[in-house]
Amino acid sequence: MALFDKVKEQAEKAKVQAMDLKGKAEHKVEDVQAKRKADDLLDDLGRLLYAERTDRPIEGAEAEIQRLVGELRQLEQAGVRILP
Repeated sequence: MALFDKVKEQAEKAKVQAMDLKGKAEHKVEDVQAKRKADDLLDDLGRLLYAERTDRPIEGAEAEIQRLVGELRQLEQAGVRILP
């Protein structure tokens, strides 16, 4: 019985380690996705600003800028680094 108990204990430890590793991997994936989203939002914001600064304003740009800034703020509050 002692051997069976040791095997069972090792299996339980391996299960806990696997679950911990899975959680870390999922967290890393979420971090990468949030950073990509922030980069995409900044790209869109940059295009709108460029159009404005080159005297080619886009209709509805102000509302879109406000939306983009709002989303970026939410990401920043969630811990995503937006500015270097």
